[in-house]
Amino acid sequence: MTEGGCLCGAVRFGVEAFNSAIFKCHCSKCRKAFGGASSAAALVREDDFSWLQGDERVREFQCESGFKRRFCPDCGSILPQYLPDYTLHWIPVGLLDSDPGVRLKQHIHVSSKAAWEVLDADTQQYREGFGS
Repeated sequence: MTEGGCLCGAVRFGVEAFNSAIFKCHCSKCRKAFGGASSAAALVREDDFSWLQGDERVREFQCESGFKRRFCPDCGSILPQYLPDYTLHWIPVGLLDSDPGVRLKQHIHVSSKAAWEVLDADTQQYREGFGS
């Protein structure tokens, strides 16, 4: 099992297997939420994800557009969230304690990436979401 958690350690989770390679989202909302050029995440099937501690502490913010982020109320770390339309968990890979065994495969929403960011030429790039 690959484990991860927030910066202060109050919230912990485990992943049995990753459903996808790592992808970086460059949409303006992810840039704002992460305070950087993009978010780096991977997807996990519902049965391969578990909260280990602190899940009752998790808080949520949702924009009018429906964009949602879950976070630790103590340290502010963005946390995994369940995507019911896909029955998958979205996992910010920066929270993981060890190598997840998957690598960066895609850049998504590059049509709205920060003007100052330079992307590598070897990773697939999609103007919008996955495969578009």
